[in-house]
Amino acid sequence: DLVICNNESVDKNYPYSKIIYLDTGSITENKIDGLQEFDLNDAPSRAKRLVKENDIIYSTVRPNQLHYGFIENPPNNLVISTGFVTITCKVDTLYPRYLYYNLIQKQTTEYLHSIAEASTSAYPSLKPSDIKALEISLPPLPEQKAIASILSSLDDKIELLHRQNETLEKMTETLFRKWFVEKAEEDWEEG
Repeated sequence: DLVICNNESVDKNYPYSKIIYLDTGSITENKIDGLQEFDLNDAPSRAKRLVKENDIIYSTVRPNQLHYGFIENPPNNLVISTGFVTITCKVDTLYPRYLYYNLIQKQTTEYLHSIAEASTSAYPSLKPSDIKALEISLPPLPEQKAIASILSSLDDKIELLHRQNETLEKMTETLFRKWFVEKAEEDWEEG
């Protein structure tokens, strides 16, 4: 086995009285829309899974909705929904980012969704064993790191371009409003 699924959960020895909670609907394609803070005793019943640095989280419900992420710099008291499977790589043979990029490929997502659709539960869902059973190409660790590094750099560049695009859209909107919506200058001709 190259991964451990659902390695840690909140138990009676959990040291924090307040948690930061991530539900499956609050992350899409590694973008977190919001975290909630709860007293541990008032937390949702699904707030049980613990994660650590370099874990991968993948929603077991409706994989086609793309509720997955890669955990970086998590707060110590981050707890996630049991609707996720947490995936911890055995780093001596499998680089976490390499596995992450394998899991988020369109064909992998479609394959996992087809498994979920065939499940016998009330809604399309996966089991951790479905993810553990995936077969991926496994080059030597240095190659895995190089591949993941290139893909991560491309992701960073795409994110930067998205932010630049948002900034340009805001600037355009501001200029349009200033020129055409707010009061026109007196020396402008009507036309």
